[in-house]
Amino acid sequence: MLPAIGYAIREQNRPILDDPAINAAEITFERANDPLRVDRYVQNQDFDLVSVHALKLSVASADPPGEKYMAALKAIARENNAESVSDHLGFTRNGDKGVEIGHFAPPPFTQAALQCTCRNIDVVQRYFDDIRFYVENIAYLFQFEGEMSEAEFLARVLQKTGCGWVLDVTNVYANSVNFGYDAYEFIASVMPFASAVQMHLAGGFFDDKANMYIDSHSHPIPDEVFRLYRHALELGRDKVNAVFIERDQNFPDESGWREEVRQVRRIAEETLVTV
Repeated sequence: MLPAIGYAIREQNRPILDDPAINAAEITFERANDPLRVDRYVQNQDFDLVSVHALKLSVASADPPGEKYMAALKAIARENNAESVSDHLGFTRNGDKGVEIGHFAPPPFTQAALQCTCRNIDVVQRYFDDIRFYVENIAYLFQFEGEMSEAEFLARVLQKTGCGWVLDVTNVYANSVNFGYDAYEFIASVMPFASAVQMHLAGGFFDDKANMYIDSHSHPIPDEVFRLYRHALELGRDKVNAVFIERDQNFPDESGWREEVRQVRRIAEETLVTV
């Protein structure tokens, strides 16, 4: 079975979202939560799968997410017939009333952080009820000292909460380059603990000054990420229900948008469709 495949919606790719190669869409909640908007964010388009991607649930914070934020997120999901919501395995503040730090920070991979994260995800899942929650692995520029590896921490979160996994393939690649671990082994060690999987694919660049790979969503998906994507499909197979391409800068022309999503679909067909 092929996953639904499409884009994270941006105003720059709206004109091609009716392409037959696209049957999924991801809504970024912070873009859709506009009080001046009067129509559905997906407008009149009909996708096989819609998901809403949040930025500030901050599930690895010390405190659970605030109900006001969850209520607005749930309303957007309902309005657009989304079957899932997602956010990042990290924190953006030190508590529900804390000051936003402006980026995602990874949790310390400790038992205490694991307990807080699982508790917060349980709160989110109870609130969203039949709208399934997925947690995304993040790219980070530093690591806290911990008691376990990132892969072990993520696997335990998935096992303890039963939530889905947004496997950001580019984030895995970036972290493997920056911190010297095996990206293929990372995915293989976490995948058995995921009950359902969605994927993110994006392009970035290597910053020579910082000596790090930056997940900037600013370039075409590189070959290394496509190879890792194929590996993830082989391992996940029927667990994978959606794949979303992210692009936030250096937008391609129309043919560029259309070809990228077709390449993502071709790889899925080559990997998953048996004669």
